[in-house]
Amino acid sequence: GIAGALMGARYGRKALVAGAALGTLPDLDVLIRYSDPLTGMISHRGFSHSLFVLTGVSLLLTWLAKRFRLHKDGQGYGRLLLTIWLILFTHPLLDAFTSYGTQLWWPLRPTPASWSSIFIIDPFYTLPLLLGVIVAFFAGPRGRVSKSLGVLLLIGAGYLGASLWAKDWAEQRVHAWLKEQGRPPVAMFSVPQPFNIVLWRVVARMEDGNYIEAVTGMLDAREPEFVEF
Repeated sequence: GIAGALMGARYGRKALVAGAALGTLPDLDVLIRYSDPLTGMISHRGFSHSLFVLTGVSLLLTWLAKRFRLHKDGQGYGRLLLTIWLILFTHPLLDAFTSYGTQLWWPLRPTPASWSSIFIIDPFYTLPLLLGVIVAFFAGPRGRVSKSLGVLLLIGAGYLGASLWAKDWAEQRVHAWLKEQGRPPVAMFSVPQPFNIVLWRVVARMEDGNYIEAVTGMLDAREPEFVEF
Protein backbone atom coordinates (compact mmCIF):
# COMPACT_ATOMS: atom_id res chain seq x y z
CA GLY A 1 0.00 0.00 0.00
CA ILE A 2 2.78 2.43 0.90
CA ALA A 3 4.74 1.57 -2.24
CA GLY A 4 1.66 2.03 -4.39
CA ALA A 5 0.82 5.38 -2.82
CA LEU A 6 4.35 6.82 -3.11
CA MET A 7 5.84 5.05 -6.15
CA GLY A 8 2.82 3.77 -8.06
CA ALA A 9 2.82 6.70 -10.47
CA ARG A 10 6.39 5.84 -11.53
CA TYR A 11 6.43 2.04 -11.40
CA GLY A 12 2.81 0.93 -11.61
CA ARG A 13 2.11 -2.63 -10.45
CA LYS A 14 5.82 -3.29 -9.94
CA ALA A 15 5.69 -0.91 -6.98
CA LEU A 16 3.03 -3.06 -5.30
CA VAL A 17 5.04 -6.26 -5.81
CA ALA A 18 8.27 -4.65 -4.58
CA GLY A 19 6.48 -3.18 -1.57
CA ALA A 20 4.99 -6.54 -0.65
CA ALA A 21 8.40 -8.20 -0.87
CA LEU A 22 10.12 -5.49 1.20
CA GLY A 23 7.37 -5.67 3.80
CA THR A 24 8.26 -9.30 4.56
CA LEU A 25 11.97 -8.64 5.26
CA PRO A 26 11.72 -8.11 9.04
CA ASP A 27 9.98 -11.48 9.48
CA LEU A 28 12.76 -13.45 7.81
CA ASP A 29 14.16 -13.95 11.30
CA VAL A 30 11.78 -16.93 11.53
CA LEU A 31 14.31 -18.79 9.37
CA ILE A 32 16.89 -18.65 12.19
CA ARG A 33 17.08 -21.93 14.11
CA TYR A 34 17.42 -21.52 17.88
CA SER A 35 18.33 -24.13 20.48
CA ASP A 36 14.80 -24.53 21.83
CA PRO A 37 11.25 -23.34 21.05
CA LEU A 38 11.12 -20.87 23.96
CA THR A 39 14.25 -19.05 22.79
CA GLY A 40 12.86 -19.00 19.27
CA MET A 41 9.60 -17.47 20.47
CA ILE A 42 11.17 -14.68 22.53
CA SER A 43 13.83 -13.99 19.89
CA HIS A 44 11.29 -13.39 17.11
CA ARG A 45 10.64 -9.70 16.51
CA GLY A 46 14.17 -9.04 17.74
CA PHE A 47 17.07 -7.47 15.85
CA SER A 48 15.27 -7.68 12.49
CA HIS A 49 12.50 -5.48 13.90
CA SER A 50 14.85 -2.84 15.30
CA LEU A 51 14.08 0.68 14.07
CA PHE A 52 17.84 1.33 14.09
CA VAL A 53 18.60 -1.74 11.96
CA LEU A 54 15.77 -1.11 9.51
CA THR A 55 16.81 2.52 9.04
CA GLY A 56 20.29 1.27 8.15
CA VAL A 57 18.83 -1.33 5.77
CA SER A 58 16.77 1.41 4.09
CA LEU A 59 19.90 3.48 3.49
CA LEU A 60 21.76 0.42 2.17
CA LEU A 61 18.99 -0.57 -0.25
CA THR A 62 18.70 2.97 -1.57
CA TRP A 63 22.47 3.15 -2.06
CA LEU A 64 22.42 -0.18 -3.93
CA ALA A 65 19.60 1.06 -6.17
CA LYS A 66 21.68 4.12 -6.98
CA ARG A 67 24.93 2.17 -7.33
CA PHE A 68 23.46 -0.29 -9.84
CA ARG A 69 21.10 2.24 -11.46
CA LEU A 70 17.99 0.30 -10.55
CA HIS A 71 15.86 3.41 -10.09
CA LYS A 72 14.01 4.61 -13.16
CA ASP A 73 15.54 7.74 -14.79
CA GLY A 74 18.03 8.06 -11.91
CA GLN A 75 16.01 10.78 -10.16
CA GLY A 76 14.08 11.01 -6.90
CA TYR A 77 16.27 8.95 -4.60
CA GLY A 78 14.96 10.89 -1.62
CA ARG A 79 11.43 9.68 -2.39
CA LEU A 80 12.73 6.14 -2.91
CA LEU A 81 14.50 6.23 0.48
CA LEU A 82 11.32 7.51 2.16
CA THR A 83 9.27 4.74 0.55
CA ILE A 84 11.64 1.93 1.55
CA TRP A 85 12.03 3.36 5.05
CA LEU A 86 8.27 3.64 5.61
CA ILE A 87 7.66 0.11 4.33
CA LEU A 88 10.25 -1.36 6.71
CA PHE A 89 9.62 1.04 9.61
CA THR A 90 5.86 0.48 9.78
CA HIS A 91 6.19 -3.31 9.96
CA PRO A 92 7.58 -3.43 13.53
CA LEU A 93 5.41 -0.49 14.59
CA LEU A 94 2.31 -2.42 13.58
CA ASP A 95 3.67 -5.49 15.39
CA ALA A 96 4.10 -3.39 18.54
CA PHE A 97 0.36 -2.70 18.57
CA THR A 98 -0.19 -6.41 19.35
CA SER A 99 0.48 -8.09 22.68
CA TYR A 100 3.50 -10.25 21.74
CA GLY A 101 6.37 -7.80 22.26
CA THR A 102 8.63 -6.21 19.66
CA GLN A 103 12.23 -5.11 20.27
CA LEU A 104 11.98 -1.74 18.53
CA TRP A 105 15.17 -0.39 20.08
CA TRP A 106 17.56 -3.37 19.66
CA PRO A 107 20.53 -3.50 20.48
CA LEU A 108 19.30 -1.51 23.45
CA ARG A 109 17.27 -3.93 25.54
CA PRO A 110 14.32 -2.23 27.19
CA THR A 111 11.15 -4.26 27.72
CA PRO A 112 9.87 -5.13 24.22
CA ALA A 113 7.14 -2.76 23.05
CA SER A 114 3.70 -4.30 23.51
CA TRP A 115 0.95 -1.70 23.26
CA SER A 116 -1.61 -4.51 23.04
CA SER A 117 -4.43 -2.58 21.43
CA ILE A 118 -4.92 -4.68 18.28
CA PHE A 119 -5.60 -8.40 18.00
CA ILE A 120 -3.06 -10.26 15.85
CA ILE A 121 -5.74 -10.44 13.11
CA ASP A 122 -8.15 -7.52 12.78
CA PRO A 123 -10.27 -7.47 9.60
CA PHE A 124 -11.38 -3.87 10.22
CA TYR A 125 -7.75 -2.81 9.75
CA THR A 126 -6.64 -5.35 7.16
CA LEU A 127 -9.54 -5.77 4.75
CA PRO A 128 -9.87 -2.14 3.55
CA LEU A 129 -6.13 -2.03 2.81
CA LEU A 130 -6.20 -5.45 1.19
CA LEU A 131 -9.11 -4.54 -1.07
CA GLY A 132 -7.41 -1.25 -1.96
CA VAL A 133 -4.21 -3.04 -2.96
CA ILE A 134 -6.15 -5.61 -5.01
CA VAL A 135 -8.00 -2.87 -6.87
CA ALA A 136 -4.73 -1.00 -7.41
CA PHE A 137 -3.09 -4.14 -8.79
CA PHE A 138 -5.76 -4.69 -11.42
CA ALA A 139 -6.45 -1.03 -12.20
CA GLY A 140 -2.85 0.17 -11.89
CA PRO A 141 -1.72 2.32 -8.91
CA ARG A 142 -1.70 5.66 -10.71
CA GLY A 143 -3.61 8.89 -10.29
CA ARG A 144 -6.70 8.58 -8.12
CA VAL A 145 -5.97 4.95 -7.29
CA SER A 146 -2.59 5.90 -5.83
CA LYS A 147 -4.18 8.70 -3.80
CA SER A 148 -6.88 6.30 -2.60
CA LEU A 149 -4.19 4.01 -1.20
CA GLY A 150 -2.82 6.96 0.74
CA VAL A 151 -6.29 7.69 2.13
CA LEU A 152 -6.73 4.05 3.18
CA LEU A 153 -3.38 4.13 4.96
CA LEU A 154 -4.45 7.24 6.87
CA ILE A 155 -7.76 5.62 7.78
CA GLY A 156 -5.84 2.57 9.03
CA ALA A 157 -3.63 4.82 11.16
CA GLY A 158 -6.78 6.40 12.57
CA TYR A 159 -8.10 2.94 13.45
CA LEU A 160 -4.88 2.19 15.34
CA GLY A 161 -5.32 5.44 17.24
CA ALA A 162 -8.91 4.46 18.04
CA SER A 163 -7.67 1.12 19.37
CA LEU A 164 -5.49 2.91 21.93
CA TRP A 165 -8.48 4.97 23.03
CA ALA A 166 -10.63 1.82 23.29
CA LYS A 167 -7.96 0.09 25.37
CA ASP A 168 -7.83 3.02 27.79
CA TRP A 169 -11.64 3.02 28.01
CA ALA A 170 -11.75 -0.69 28.90
CA GLU A 171 -9.08 -0.38 31.59
CA GLN A 172 -10.68 2.71 33.07
CA ARG A 173 -14.06 0.99 33.23
CA VAL A 174 -12.71 -2.06 35.03
CA HIS A 175 -10.58 0.10 37.34
CA ALA A 176 -13.57 2.27 38.30
CA TRP A 177 -15.71 -0.84 38.85
CA LEU A 178 -13.13 -2.38 41.19
CA LYS A 179 -12.57 0.92 42.99
CA GLU A 180 -16.31 1.16 43.71
CA GLN A 181 -15.96 -2.18 45.49
CA GLY A 182 -13.11 -0.79 47.57
CA ARG A 183 -10.54 -2.95 45.77
CA PRO A 184 -8.39 -0.74 43.53
CA PRO A 185 -5.93 -2.87 41.51
CA VAL A 186 -2.17 -2.42 41.72
CA ALA A 187 -1.55 -3.37 38.07
CA MET A 188 -3.60 -4.00 34.93
CA PHE A 189 -3.12 -5.51 31.49
CA SER A 190 -5.69 -5.60 28.71
CA VAL A 191 -6.00 -7.28 25.32
CA PRO A 192 -8.68 -6.93 22.65
CA GLN A 193 -10.76 -9.99 21.92
CA PRO A 194 -10.43 -11.55 18.45
CA PHE A 195 -11.13 -9.48 15.35
CA ASN A 196 -12.29 -6.22 16.97
CA ILE A 197 -11.50 -3.34 19.35
CA VAL A 198 -14.94 -3.24 21.00
CA LEU A 199 -14.69 -6.25 23.34
CA TRP A 200 -11.78 -6.47 25.82
CA ARG A 201 -10.25 -8.82 28.37
CA VAL A 202 -8.70 -7.00 31.32
CA VAL A 203 -6.50 -8.73 33.91
CA ALA A 204 -6.08 -6.87 37.22
CA ARG A 205 -3.62 -7.78 39.98
CA MET A 206 -4.98 -7.00 43.44
CA GLU A 207 -3.19 -6.00 46.64
CA ASP A 208 -3.87 -9.40 48.21
CA GLY A 209 -2.08 -11.16 45.32
CA ASN A 210 -5.26 -12.39 43.66
CA TYR A 211 -6.03 -11.75 40.01
CA ILE A 212 -9.30 -10.66 38.48
CA GLU A 213 -9.91 -11.44 34.82
CA ALA A 214 -12.78 -9.37 33.46
CA VAL A 215 -14.44 -9.14 30.06
CA THR A 216 -16.13 -5.89 29.10
CA GLY A 217 -17.31 -4.27 25.90
CA MET A 218 -18.47 -0.92 24.63
CA LEU A 219 -21.93 -2.32 23.93
CA ASP A 220 -22.36 -3.68 27.47
CA ALA A 221 -24.94 -2.07 29.74
CA ARG A 222 -24.13 -4.36 32.66
CA GLU A 223 -21.05 -4.70 34.82
CA PRO A 224 -18.05 -6.66 33.49
CA GLU A 225 -18.16 -10.44 33.70
CA PHE A 226 -15.21 -11.74 35.71
CA VAL A 227 -13.46 -14.58 37.47
CA GLU A 228 -11.08 -14.22 40.43
CA PHE A 229 -8.19 -16.56 41.15
